[in-house]
Amino acid sequence: QGGEGMGPVGQKYHLMLEGALIFLLIVMGAAVAVLMCRQCRQTRRAKAELNRLKEKNATLAELNEQIRSLAHHQRLETIGTLTASISHEFNNLLTPIMGYSIMALEKLPPEQEELTESLVEIYEASRKAKVIISRLSDLSRKSTPLSVQYVAPNELVAKTLEVTAPAKPEGVEVVTDLRCRHLWLYGNEIQLSQMLLNLTLNAMQAMEKEGGTLTLATDADEENIYFKVADTGPGIPAEVQGKIFDPFFTTKESGKGTGLGLAIVQQVVEEHEGTIAVESREGEGTTFTVRFPISRREEN
Repeated sequence: QGGEGMGPVGQKYHLMLEGALIFLLIVMGAAVAVLMCRQCRQTRRAKAELNRLKEKNATLAELNEQIRSLAHHQRLETIGTLTASISHEFNNLLTPIMGYSIMALEKLPPEQEELTESLVEIYEASRKAKVIISRLSDLSRKSTPLSVQYVAPNELVAKTLEVTAPAKPEGVEVVTDLRCRHLWLYGNEIQLSQMLLNLTLNAMQAMEKEGGTLTLATDADEENIYFKVADTGPGIPAEVQGKIFDPFFTTKESGKGTGLGLAIVQQVVEEHEGTIAVESREGEGTTFTVRFPISRREEN
């Protein structure tokens, strides 16, 4: 009804009241806008700070990984230096022990069974020691330009299975999934075979008691070739997974492992510019995945 029935004074006060309300609404709107702007700035600052913290965390994680990797390389280099200097001397000691053991066995009369058994034990202990020394030497051995060639991944797996067939436990089933036909790696075939052999034997030994399935697979994308060695054994405890590539670290019973197998595997992988990853859950098994760059073979 506006100002109907009002005098000039009433209409004046009514207009003033309306103006005051409008002014108040404008002030409140401005205040809300200011608060919203502040809130937006604070939100932007918080997001920026969060992003900075994420970047710092990522940088720290990368730094920690580099430190861990460097420490591992330093351990390998230290061991390589030591083994390169002492392995030859150990072999010089073990060779005559083995040789004289055989000579003594040949000269013993058949009735000397107890002495024969003792000499056989000496020979076997020396032979096992030479195997360990050989594995230690592998840690310090490097590839040379003359020792590399084109290697077919599928053939590498096939040869490995032939070599490991006598060691396969009765309860273990072997499955292959080979998808790298006509693809090549360029590297040291002996070292690559040793790498795959160690992974395969480890998988077999993991299933020695309960049995299971061993899967060897090859695959590729546009740039890389992948080897996978998977078992359905007991798995690797989470608390030791970070140590499995350390030299001399082993979870096997005394006398059944030197702790050098996976250290050699990792060195071979790194020398061929590859990477290795492990996935394992207790009670579900373990999978090792090795990645190498594809080599384009030039046909003559």
